[in-house]
Amino acid sequence: MRRLYTSRSNAGEARALEGFDADQLEGDPLFTSHDEGPSLRPYAADLPGRISDDLSGATRSEDDQVLRRADELTTLGRQLDAVLVLRQALIERPGVVDVRVRLAHLLVNQSETEEALAILTAGLGTHPTAAPLLVARGALLGLLNRHREAEDDLRLALTTAPEDHTAHLQLGLALIRRGLVLEGLPSLQRAERFGPDDPDVAFHLGEAYYHAGDLETARAQLHRATELRPNDARPYKLLGRLLDRLGRTDEAMAMHRRARDASAR
Repeated sequence: MRRLYTSRSNAGEARALEGFDADQLEGDPLFTSHDEGPSLRPYAADLPGRISDDLSGATRSEDDQVLRRADELTTLGRQLDAVLVLRQALIERPGVVDVRVRLAHLLVNQSETEEALAILTAGLGTHPTAAPLLVARGALLGLLNRHREAEDDLRLALTTAPEDHTAHLQLGLALIRRGLVLEGLPSLQRAERFGPDDPDVAFHLGEAYYHAGDLETARAQLHRATELRPNDARPYKLLGRLLDRLGRTDEAMAMHRRARDASAR
């Protein structure tokens, strides 16, 4: 019953609202127990607009309704309630890949990485080549500094979903985090081809060009990242460092100020 007490505490809610930096590669993963199952149902059942008690014969539209409800709760800052809704759905329909991936993502946001990894791995036991599960687990393994394992998952995902830009992005990051910048750069370029409007792709591509020494191309990519997501401090910070290297001190200071402003929002 420890999880029920923690999930209802004010500290848990505050932590859930802090969000999660996908680039963070440090810190001790928090171990938590696996899905407690039916003991969580009474709380999920009390949520307004709760899902049906019987999802065993749910249609695709009903699965989408569960995901939409989880999104609504997350937008309201009620991530813990969203987790409960997804848990209930997963208990009734363990084979629904999208629900499993979304639940794992929310658990990672709450620093419950070990449980998220267990949920994704359990799904792959039933659907070993499901690209969404492989991409999600590959991204999480990369977060945990298990980059070779991440690379295996992501390469397998690309055999069934060769145009999945997130798979290309995460594969590029796995290679770059192993110090293989030139090997990872083509994967990021493919990610841009299949996901040209993804701000994360623009930022990480700019970052890769920066580390490869192509500062002008890096600058163009980072500027694009700021256009796609103006409130993200990361591209401004890197632009500041890049402009410092180019000796453009005044422009660099302006980027550092914009980075501070974005961080304060």
